[in-house]
Amino acid sequence: RGGAYILQDVEGAIHVFLRAAESVRANVIMGREKLGLDEAKRRLKQTDENRRAYIRQVYGHTWDLPGHYDMVLDTGRLGYDATVEAILAGLKGRTK
Repeated sequence: RGGAYILQDVEGAIHVFLRAAESVRANVIMGREKLGLDEAKRRLKQTDENRRAYIRQVYGHTWDLPGHYDMVLDTGRLGYDATVEAILAGLKGRTK
């Protein structure tokens, strides 16, 4: 966690934030962890709170602000394959 902040001055680094709707994220957790919807949503909320607190405490930033990233991709809309292709295209097209 925090790669966008750790590597902010590293030439050639690309900072990507992957997001998805809560329903998409909950479905992934339900399948992976064999949980019900309520427990999956509870874990999502807790994970997001933990990430937010960690990034704020360690780096002094808000972890989900789009301006901290070169790319913000919605894996729920794009799917995994298109997300990978978008990241690869971003790597090829970067100017630094």
